[in-house]
Amino acid sequence: MKVYHMSDTLRPGEELINNYKKYSELAEPFIQALERGEECFYGMYFAAKFLREALGRFGLKDMQTDCVKWAAEAVFEHVRRTEFPQCCSRLKCSYYFEDIDSCRRLFEEDWGSASPEERAKIRRFEVELDDEAPQKFDMRLFDDAYDCMWETEDINKVAEFARRYFSGGSTQDPMWEIASDGRGTAWKVAEGWGS
Repeated sequence: MKVYHMSDTLRPGEELINNYKKYSELAEPFIQALERGEECFYGMYFAAKFLREALGRFGLKDMQTDCVKWAAEAVFEHVRRTEFPQCCSRLKCSYYFEDIDSCRRLFEEDWGSASPEERAKIRRFEVELDDEAPQKFDMRLFDDAYDCMWETEDINKVAEFARRYFSGGSTQDPMWEIASDGRGTAWKVAEGWGS
């Protein structure tokens, strides 16, 4: 099936590599802590918050050190493993969009205020996805879970967002993403995007 994908590293003709940036390794310690209980998870989380703040003093704070993101991803993965094992892992798949407009919409939301140089790094691809049953989720539920973790640090509420996500629920203004651990090959840079 033809889908769309955004990347700053992919080239036409290449196959997508699931978990390309190895982000699952950043979430796994949080998952392991959660498997040992909430207190262990929160100990890990608060230690990571301290480390992020310390690294930030040396200019090393970025998405890799975003403990809120990796904590929320860990809760999602724990819920998936224990309650929705039939769903592919958010941490070990690739994300696609079913049409150009959806891809463009996310591009504008994520990079709309970025410099022209930053925007130019992100290319949009037509991809041939070899997956007979890719899964479709509302990515805004993860965004809401992230905000919840940031504002309240309540993993039980984050888990509720995860359950809605993996069961196919949606927000009032969904941003549908196709999650698949199947084989995807970038055929060409998508045309008609503008900048």
